[in-house]
Amino acid sequence: PTHVPLRQEASAGGRYDVVPVGRRLDTGAALELRLGMLARHTAVFAGSGSGKTVFLRRLVEECALHGVSSIVLDSNNDLARLGDPWPAPPAGWNADDPGKAARYFAESEVVVWTPGRSRGRPLSFQPLPDFAAVLDDRDELESALGLAVASLAPRANVSGDTAKARKGKAVLRQALEHFARSGGGGFPAFLGMLAALPFEASRIDRADIIAAELGQLLTAATINDPLFAGDGEPVDPARLLTPSAGRRARVSVVSLVGLNEDARPGFVSRLQMALFSWIKRNPARDRPLTGLYVMDEAQALVPATPKTEALASTLTLASQARKYGLGLVFATQAPRGLHNQIAGNATTQFIGRLNSPTQISVVQALARARGGRADRVGRLETGQFYAVSDGVPEVLIRT
Repeated sequence: PTHVPLRQEASAGGRYDVVPVGRRLDTGAALELRLGMLARHTAVFAGSGSGKTVFLRRLVEECALHGVSSIVLDSNNDLARLGDPWPAPPAGWNADDPGKAARYFAESEVVVWTPGRSRGRPLSFQPLPDFAAVLDDRDELESALGLAVASLAPRANVSGDTAKARKGKAVLRQALEHFARSGGGGFPAFLGMLAALPFEASRIDRADIIAAELGQLLTAATINDPLFAGDGEPVDPARLLTPSAGRRARVSVVSLVGLNEDARPGFVSRLQMALFSWIKRNPARDRPLTGLYVMDEAQALVPATPKTEALASTLTLASQARKYGLGLVFATQAPRGLHNQIAGNATTQFIGRLNSPTQISVVQALARARGGRADRVGRLETGQFYAVSDGVPEVLIRT
């Protein structure tokens, strides 16, 4: 039979690997999304008052009921309440929703991480990926090196287009490759190697002098930015995604409110580098989805312009994560401000109410590209969304 990723059918008590996303406004029938389709990524375009936050919360909760853990980037402290029961049943709940809510809180756990805030659960990120995991595959090693260079180059002041910057970036890349092939290690070991770069590590003239300067700049970065290779619990994606004994799923909410706006893209880049290394070692083999990664207010982290430190790792995840069963969800209330390759990599799209004529024109263009129209997007009620997926034409739903 033809595979239909987004379909109308009863949940049948969880008989299928599907998550309900809403009910059709025209027929009232349930609309469900196969778990495996989430691995082909999802975009949610919706403005203030649209019900976007409630929709994201429901998606994470439904995945948790299937034993799928999530990492949720929370820019505005909107999603930290994933661990709190609703004070009263929300409008629109079905008869089986109270039971599902009870199961969610009994079988799942929510952990809120607080980078930049020592009184919560602080995190620190080591800036180098796990090179040992990709040494045997040249293409994957090149990808890991590219991510590391993209993360380190701005801090080493070699991200520009001057002759000095280009030489510095070349030395940085060759030093990283030599370090990886020599056994790798932690960031202090890499700084030590930069201070005394082996002759064979680079073909650039006076590479040892350039490397020593790079090392000094990167050392200064660790002093100026406590999150950069600093103290706090080192991020381990396995810990973020692995539930405690007796629980089926873990929801790790990473609150970004303790970081200033300029620090967030770098933090997210390092998180995504660690996550990329982890999913390569832990792909989804016997299940449709190994985890969910939710980026709310994505336009602030991967905008159309200017290019941020998070862009390279985000595009790598968007293009490769599906091979390993990691589903990405990008949500924004400013689709015009989102990098166009992000929306282009999302097989499933949900469009909720938007008020700005500029933003409306952007999502209607996206809808037309998928055979839809989204013609009422400016008049939608809270909780109403246009939904479209691979092989499924546009349908208006209520979540």
